[in-house]
Amino acid sequence: MIADTPPAIVVPAPVVLAKAAQLQGPSAGPQTPPPAAPADKPGWRSRLKDKGVDLTFSYVSESAASITGGRDGGAAYTQQLLASASIDTGKAFGLNGGKLIATIIHRKGEDLTATRLGNLFEVQELFGGGQDLRPAELSYEQKLNGGKTAVKFGLYHTGDDFATLPSGCQFQNFAFCPRPTTLFYNSGFSGFPIPRWGLRVRQEIAPNLSVTVAGFEVNAFRAQTGAGWKLAPRFDSFVVPVELGLKTGQKPGGLPGLLRIGALVDTTDRADVRDDINGDSYVLSGLSPAMRQERWSAWAMGEQMIVRFGPGDRGLSLFGTLTLSDRHTARVPTFISSGFVARGLWDSRPKDNFGLGLVYARVNPRITDRQRDQLSLGQDVAVQTHEMSGEIFYGWQATRQLLIRPNLQYIHRVGATDLYPDAVVAGATIKLIL
Repeated sequence: MIADTPPAIVVPAPVVLAKAAQLQGPSAGPQTPPPAAPADKPGWRSRLKDKGVDLTFSYVSESAASITGGRDGGAAYTQQLLASASIDTGKAFGLNGGKLIATIIHRKGEDLTATRLGNLFEVQELFGGGQDLRPAELSYEQKLNGGKTAVKFGLYHTGDDFATLPSGCQFQNFAFCPRPTTLFYNSGFSGFPIPRWGLRVRQEIAPNLSVTVAGFEVNAFRAQTGAGWKLAPRFDSFVVPVELGLKTGQKPGGLPGLLRIGALVDTTDRADVRDDINGDSYVLSGLSPAMRQERWSAWAMGEQMIVRFGPGDRGLSLFGTLTLSDRHTARVPTFISSGFVARGLWDSRPKDNFGLGLVYARVNPRITDRQRDQLSLGQDVAVQTHEMSGEIFYGWQATRQLLIRPNLQYIHRVGATDLYPDAVVAGATIKLIL
């Protein structure tokens, strides 16, 4: 390395002291130390965070291209812009234990599943929820009883508190991210970014064991493009979920696990998928479908780290999910998913992850029966039975803010029929968080 200044000349210490005494004259006593250099002022976001206001801005895109199979070939791109504010009311207003969240998003793009493939679960989970600018959350949570009780209300999502696993949204396929898609198909269960007015109470009943109960409006209208700002509630029907959650291995260096068991009732009137009022096939009888006054779903899911690679969340975790739903009204009453996610495989890449997931979805056999009845009448209908799919991905944490996650998906029995060849889809997620 080339020095910026000539090398210093080293002078023996006694000579230095003598020269200094000659130049300074008699001692003037203790000398005042030089003033310290001024500290760097924190940025405006840091100053806001110190006052309890935490801001998040992000860009996410998901691209997918059909390599082979499906209804048609092609590619699609969808993206989301998000701005969110989380306010610690203790720091901001002196109300300890409170948190206020306000989030707004803008989505646009195209869905490869709808335009090209024709399979059951979107290969780009980011698509949907209205391709427009809309509020995604406006909620308030208050912790009580030393944090053992938490009450949340406002405009937010059922899936924020129910039927969710940490590994879910590492995948791009909507079947995984981050809760079973069948809960959306079979009931008024809601997920980001389509909020519902609701109230939730969570109570810790033992260390690492909690029970959560909530009530949400059923309002599919708000999911439509252009309807996101129509915030008036519709309380003519409700989704009422309840869930028991158990955490294990929470000590430092342990193998963390999570188990969730829950169910919901949806009070919305819904037509039977096959029966008329007499219990016969409405396709053959010509009568209207019977109306069911409520519908239900239940789930059991878990995630368990089995090998640890390092501190924090670095390790290999297995996950699995089972959902069952009302056979009279459900589109997909049986859903099973499983897989693994490995986080921080290498010390040099502690934030990278790698995963594999598999899904089996059974279309309601009573829908299959109805479709066969339609075929017997000469109607052009594809009989649906089941669909299976899988996804493998690698998430490269390029910087603290930037994640690039390519993936490959395989879909067997596209659309739960044998009309199209099995599909192979290449995809990529890009996420930038500021």
